[in-house]
Amino acid sequence: MGNVSKADFIHKNYLLDEAWSPVARFRLLSDGVNENALLVNVSQVKEDRACLACGNCVDACPVVKQNVGLVFHQTQRTSMSLENFVQEECRRCYRCVLSCPQVGKDLKEYAAGFRRVEKIVHFFAAFFIVSLAATGVIQFHYGNALHGHEANILKYAHRMIGLFSIMIPILYYKLDINHFRRSLKQVFHWDGSDLQWMKNTLSHIFVPKRNRKIVRNQFNPAQKFWYLFIMFVFPILYLSGLIAIIFSGFPEGTTLFKTKLLHMVIALSFDILLFTHVYVKFIREWIKTGVRIFRNYQETKSFVFIKNR
Repeated sequence: MGNVSKADFIHKNYLLDEAWSPVARFRLLSDGVNENALLVNVSQVKEDRACLACGNCVDACPVVKQNVGLVFHQTQRTSMSLENFVQEECRRCYRCVLSCPQVGKDLKEYAAGFRRVEKIVHFFAAFFIVSLAATGVIQFHYGNALHGHEANILKYAHRMIGLFSIMIPILYYKLDINHFRRSLKQVFHWDGSDLQWMKNTLSHIFVPKRNRKIVRNQFNPAQKFWYLFIMFVFPILYLSGLIAIIFSGFPEGTTLFKTKLLHMVIALSFDILLFTHVYVKFIREWIKTGVRIFRNYQETKSFVFIKNR
């Protein structure tokens, strides 16, 4: 660390803002195995700073779970193996840090709260986006089937959710300006690695046997495109919706019709991208897990995964 103190090294975010597993370095910054480690006979290994190869970090990592599966071999259940498994696909969830018995309680608490604002903002953004999509689809496709009172509630709910969702970037900026700026910088930074990622992804889609893996590293081109779409298209969505509301009492003219059509087309494209995001993030992994469970049952006649003999 040179002349940088432990506190400064952590505070300046040299570790937690890198897309690389931080558990090994956090362990070295900790006080070794201590009272907070849930181990028997702690005094026997007091101040031991070597990796115990307990495998907690490997088991906790979502990237290992999706790309590798269960890791049973003891030589592969170390923090060094975790870094080799994950490399630049680290999602900065810090589960490895929180699960390591040799990381001190103070550093675990720091890691747990480091991206807390990001997670809260992401939760609210997901809630508002899904709610807007749901109320918009129901209003457009089934609005005529609803009674007047129910239709009005749905209409005003859609408008109020849209109004409140405008506060999300402001909330993010006010509560965590450093990560707000970092995200903007990453989204607008494109280089040759992004082009290579897109080539590899297309190769995986059309020739899966040649490239079976889509690298889901942080701020990959798909994520960047999603964020850029939200930043540039959402204002158009808001503006077209606002114009449609203001002129809703006027006769249906060409301008109003085009505005509503623009709003619906953008909303449809947004819904498609939203479904794609949810599919890649959740549904695809559920399908893979289901297939894995089914194949395991065919081989072992059991739903319990057992170490290969």
